[in-house]
Amino acid sequence: MTSLVAVFGATGQTGRRVVDRLVAGGDRVLALARSVDGHGTGDTRVRGVTVDLEHADVSQLTRLLEGVDAVVFAAAGDPERVDRDGAIRVIEAAELAGVSRFVLLTGMGVGRTRPAALYGGFWDAYFGAKEASERRLRASTLAWTILQPGELLSSPGSGRVALAATGSLPIGAISRDDVAWAITGVLENAGSSGFTWEMVAGDEPITDAIERAVTERPLE
Repeated sequence: MTSLVAVFGATGQTGRRVVDRLVAGGDRVLALARSVDGHGTGDTRVRGVTVDLEHADVSQLTRLLEGVDAVVFAAAGDPERVDRDGAIRVIEAAELAGVSRFVLLTGMGVGRTRPAALYGGFWDAYFGAKEASERRLRASTLAWTILQPGELLSSPGSGRVALAATGSLPIGAISRDDVAWAITGVLENAGSSGFTWEMVAGDEPITDAIERAVTERPLE
């Protein structure tokens, strides 16, 4: 059955890839971003909607999400106003709108020890904001999955990753293509709800990695 998936950050480097994969898989997409030029104009399955996550309130977001089956939050911006407060308002709106599925993209380094270079100043604000959004999602009524990718690269994806529970992998990097593939992969796997996984480039096919993680790891 075709789903309607709302993608926040749909015009970003990762969000665009998520939209493309969803459409290729037969889903309809509500592409949400501060500017949606180029989305929703060339494919009837994509509808572009402008939204400013720094200022949109929960009631506005709830109206936007009415009839949506799943949300992918891949937006990024000011750590506090977008990555934390914007994400939290979207989570609250998704609950009110009756959305059943939510995938949150944060970053490798949340909830674990980081290299010394990733502490202080901006990094403390960044990871603190991501952690706050994760905490709110876990407390929600939604069927959620949290993905924590390493450094995002624009190189072509391989379709293979290393995927495991937070703190299990050496901090590394991953193609945005493979992150988008993993996002659509967890949406297709109902058993992936309730898990937080970090991921970097690896050797395991993405679909297999998700299935293995579902069967190996206890729910949080």
